Amino acid sequence: MATTKRTRRKRSTRQQPRRSSFKLKNLLSGIVSLIFFLILWSQLSPATFNAFISWFGITKTVRSNGPYDGIDVSKHQGRIDWETVSQDGNIQFVYIKATEGASLVDKRYERNIKEARKAGMTVGSYHFFNTRRSAAQQFENFRKHVRKDWQDLIPMVDVEESGCRGASRQQLQQSLSEFMELMKSEYGKYPLLYSQYRFYNEKLAPEFNRFFIFMARYSETEPTLRGKGKYNIWQYSERGHVKGIKENVDLDRFANGTSLKDILY
Repeated sequence: MATTKRTRRKRSTRQQPRRSSFKLKNLLSGIVSLIFFLILWSQLSPATFNAFISWFGITKTVRSNGPYDGIDVSKHQGRIDWETVSQDGNIQFVYIKATEGASLVDKRYERNIKEARKAGMTVGSYHFFNTRRSAAQQFENFRKHVRKDWQDLIPMVDVEESGCRGASRQQLQQSLSEFMELMKSEYGKYPLLYSQYRFYNEKLAPEFNRFFIFMARYSETEPTLRGKGKYNIWQYSERGHVKGIKENVDLDRFANGTSLKDILY
């Protein structure tokens, strides 16, 4: 019996390195899979990826100190000191989030637009589009809360992947076309169309290239449109810093010959 025990103990010792090697291989395989997943996520949905990594204190700043012509804000920028912001000579225009979907109103919209106008800023309002609600319902929500006499800029509609999940390309285009027409009938001009670079080219180009396009691409490389046409404003950073705004802010610049007069209401 003593001999048997020693034999078993020796066998157990010889098997241990194999188990350790197997665990190490699994660990390395898991790390490689995680890295691949994160890279894929960052390419397919950069906005949600950047929001995720920001929870860990990691921020991605792309040319945030470069030249910019405007900013866009919402409740996420917190309480803004518009008098201080107005001292920034770079800022020619400001877009402020007003509504989302069929019933949501940005809780800081009214204060933001009143204080920004009081400080002498050139302002406009935007709506976050949601394909789970009809175009007519969303238009009514925007019209109800956005006063024409408060607008210096044409309205803007924000069309992003997060608001359009579940909708086919055809469904999105039909609903958005209806919304654009309703906005034109009310405000006299088609709204500026904001979207993410990859999402826009996949879902909306080239059919919507005839509108004024506000394109988000956080990269050193300028965006391009699929098909004929050009974008008018480039949101090149979501991690900008402007005095008077404590949180990071989107930085925007005119492109392809566009100027402030082109988006005035």
